Amino acid sequence: MTYVRNLGLGLVAVAIVASGCSKSADPTSTAKQTGAEKESAPAKKEEHAPHGAGPNGGVVFDLGKHHAEFTVDHPKKECMILILGTDEKTPTPVATEELVLTTKETKTEDGTIVAPMTIKMLPKDGKEGKATTFVGTDPGIGNIADFDGTVLAMIDGKPSQGEFSESHGSAGHSHSHGADDALVWEGEPKIHSGTTIRLGHHGEQLRAGTEVEPAVSIERDGKPVSDAKVFNALVSADGKTVLASEVPTVYEPTTEDEPAHYAQGALAIPKDVNKVVIRFRIVLPNAAPVTYDVPVNVE
Repeated sequence: MTYVRNLGLGLVAVAIVASGCSKSADPTSTAKQTGAEKESAPAKKEEHAPHGAGPNGGVVFDLGKHHAEFTVDHPKKECMILILGTDEKTPTPVATEELVLTTKETKTEDGTIVAPMTIKMLPKDGKEGKATTFVGTDPGIGNIADFDGTVLAMIDGKPSQGEFSESHGSAGHSHSHGADDALVWEGEPKIHSGTTIRLGHHGEQLRAGTEVEPAVSIERDGKPVSDAKVFNALVSADGKTVLASEVPTVYEPTTEDEPAHYAQGALAIPKDVNKVVIRFRIVLPNAAPVTYDVPVNVE
């Protein structure tokens, strides 16, 4: 310290300048360092808004760089993966021989356990080594339950993976209903055996070549009736030809978004029609079965 105090003013000034230079960062160097730090920093996962419902009313999820829709056909014990473009609506062909879909253990509404499944999904519309639609079957898919799982594949030569969830899906979900899949009641309520019955479907616009999910609300004295058996089928506009065989529905309790109703009995609308009839068969306890036909327009 004594030696420093005895330095001449000139040397002190030089020391101060040198010290200042050593502590001050060169703007160019700093910029380069900052850029390098940015380049070396791990890339943040791109975030986007939640997926909406798919073109068939199913749950949409990310599959590698693509989007995909998961739907089920319980009567056929069949599930389907549809590869979609960036708009999450347009079918997009990809090159792959198969998808492998694995589901987690789940439960039906009555508590029946559905064991995990591993299903090989094969191309349904393959052309020149590419396809948009992949289908697989398993007896477990016949259970009416929410399925969560994983899809693995080698798509366009690259490993791809995606996770789908019907139980946690917010909008796109084959058993729940987003803004574009709202309840629509057709015609006036029916009165049968002391109950008030409303008939309709999910979705404001029904399209040929897709599915319609019919819906039925049954109330007695203003309270939902949960112990009925409700079935629905699809017939031609003249009522003579069955277009989709009768399937059972499931009672869905009241939620914040929807009143209690029977649904989940999706029916495939043929591609070449502009009008169909939804046929409802309702069996109430201690009452005679009743059938109602509801005509609906199709785009």
